Amino acid sequence: MAAAAGVSIAAASFALRDKAGVSPETRERVLAAARALNYVVNAPARSLRTARYGAVGLHLPPGATRLPYYTEFAFGLVDAADQRGLSVILLPHREADDDTPPTAFVDGYVVVDATAADAGIRSILDTGRPVISAEHLVGGEERVAGSVVYDHETALRGLLDHLTARGATRIATILPPRGTAWSRELTATYETWIAERGGIPISREISFIPTADEVDGAVGEILATEQVDALIVGPSGSAAPALDAAHRAGRQVGTDLLLAAYVDEPMHGLLSPAVTSFDLMAREVGAACLDLFLAIQDAAPPSDRVQVTLPRLVARASTAGR
Repeated sequence: MAAAAGVSIAAASFALRDKAGVSPETRERVLAAARALNYVVNAPARSLRTARYGAVGLHLPPGATRLPYYTEFAFGLVDAADQRGLSVILLPHREADDDTPPTAFVDGYVVVDATAADAGIRSILDTGRPVISAEHLVGGEERVAGSVVYDHETALRGLLDHLTARGATRIATILPPRGTAWSRELTATYETWIAERGGIPISREISFIPTADEVDGAVGEILATEQVDALIVGPSGSAAPALDAAHRAGRQVGTDLLLAAYVDEPMHGLLSPAVTSFDLMAREVGAACLDLFLAIQDAAPPSDRVQVTLPRLVARASTAGR
């Protein structure tokens, strides 16, 4: 292939692995030769030479594959890995107290919404292989090689200001348990924002992955006991049951009750009214975790191993206001 492209073997290798040291023209010439020759990387042979497996282990929270965010994140990671000749292995969940090391043959791990209170996460950290966390790894921040995180404080403050600008004066929240970094940041930001304005927080806590009945009960209780004119639901999958609960309580969502979900999902644009929420750009964040893992694996990490992204607010009819 190097001969077909008219370059050295080293240049061909650099171009195929997308390494620095070759010009864009040379890289394109090598890739064109690879396509013409139907060249496919021999992953087992490469692993023998590099002492690497060419695979990354992915750990998702239990039950997370039912939620669109984690599915999109996983596809973003898989697509980015495939473009670089790597594979992704989804790690199984074990009993909560099982701290035996994972058996997957991988070069490192990507974990999402993780906490060191989880024995399985501790066993991953104990392997000594690089770990990239999507969101800060609670209780193990200093043990990860790098992180890709969201600026939830700026995002939630922006949403609270958005609701206020549309007439809301008493804003309640439905929050997940405080075991993960993002739930802690949401809770702290909401309580601080309310306190800065002399108010009293109005919130209920439900499961990280709640049932419809949990959401219904929490929303129904708030609407029956508190004079609120806006509601933010944090856990993914909460928007539709929250909307149903509000309708049954006789509230007109979008006018006398503004409703927003923190995590956007495809169905939010199809609800009536469509629900305001944050696009967390899950695929992009999954790909960013893979890029950060490769940079650290190749001993070329960025100056800041914590990369921050800001969720994008998608305003819809549920927060239109009067």
